Amino acid sequence: MPRPQPIELWAGLNPRQQTYLTAVYNADQNAEANQKGGAFDWGHGPPASEWRWQTFCLKAPKEWVGRTAMQYELDAKGEHDQGAGSSLAALRRRALIEVAEDQVQTVLGWVPRVRVKLTTLGRATARAGLGHTAPKSPPRGMLSEWLWSNLVRLYRAGPEGMPSESPRGTPYEERAPSQKARLFLERMDRKEGRFIEQRRVKNGEPYESYLNPGQMITPTEPRVFLTDAGRAHYEHHLRCYAELYPDIEAPVPEHLPEDAHLGLESHKVHKPRGLLARPPYLLLVALVSADVRNHLWIRKEFHRYGSGLDSVTADALAALPAGITHPRNVTRSATAPGKLLTFRGGPLAAETVVSPWLDPWRRTREGDLTILHLTDAGRAHYAANLPAYKATYDDVDAPDAPEEWASLPAGQ
Repeated sequence: MPRPQPIELWAGLNPRQQTYLTAVYNADQNAEANQKGGAFDWGHGPPASEWRWQTFCLKAPKEWVGRTAMQYELDAKGEHDQGAGSSLAALRRRALIEVAEDQVQTVLGWVPRVRVKLTTLGRATARAGLGHTAPKSPPRGMLSEWLWSNLVRLYRAGPEGMPSESPRGTPYEERAPSQKARLFLERMDRKEGRFIEQRRVKNGEPYESYLNPGQMITPTEPRVFLTDAGRAHYEHHLRCYAELYPDIEAPVPEHLPEDAHLGLESHKVHKPRGLLARPPYLLLVALVSADVRNHLWIRKEFHRYGSGLDSVTADALAALPAGITHPRNVTRSATAPGKLLTFRGGPLAAETVVSPWLDPWRRTREGDLTILHLTDAGRAHYAANLPAYKATYDDVDAPDAPEEWASLPAGQ
């Protein structure tokens, strides 16, 4: 039996269920926008599996705990709390949402809380019913729509650049990039280099200082300029951005570079069969780096938190394999470690549980502390496939494999 299409699933919902799914969808999209808007968080934010969970309601008097955004939206559409449980259950049976209940601290103490999360199918169903199209995510290394619009304005300004500050009332197309935009275009680390630069330029004829007669002062003003790297990025990816953000009118130069991309198709990574996807490959590279350097975080930090480092403890630490204790610090993918542990050709990595007496941090963490480390099959796989990996993920700085790894037996 063919699987129902999202628009068919939407048509199978009654009006009340459609209203509830719309409310969950709107909350999901607002959460996604907030995550994308957290541009000043230089570290990794929480994974989507966490922030997509949204509070539907608190089982307590509204006079004390208030209402959630979803409850306000449902009230505005004439839907009240009566029957909310059955509507959520109907959406959950159709695999459109997930529902979970826990408790949260409030002014009344601990009260029950109902949380919901839109599934991928639920998001597609809501979009089909509401006539929305899924936004295209920019490929790795490409700018967001907001940053691209700033780059376009600077490109249009030409070699004279733009003033760093725009007077109130300046039209948007003539407005200088904001301080936040300049921060990202100028200071973000990119292989190509900085896209913009700021410098002061002469703005008028020199005049004599009123306070220090005889001293000449040359008036200047701060301006923002597109760098060669920024101009090259613009022209190289112009057709790609035209597909991503068609509403932004970007000037087209008379001549584009010969190697300019023809569109987003140029960004697709064609991974050869038998290679890892990007997240587990990043983890594999980190494991290789730790293995080559014989590095383990526990050995370096144990003396700061442990009770003492006698010869027995030092030997026990030295016996631990080099590796990583917190894979999430390398990639936010929760499935990446499992891809290495269950690789089809044989496990590329293994896990070793650290003995409790070597774990000074056990009281601040639930569960055992484990080390993810390479296997011989992982070393052999890395050495044999490194050229292919570098060609596929050319932006990843992968260390060379030791010569002896080439003679190790590969997994079955």
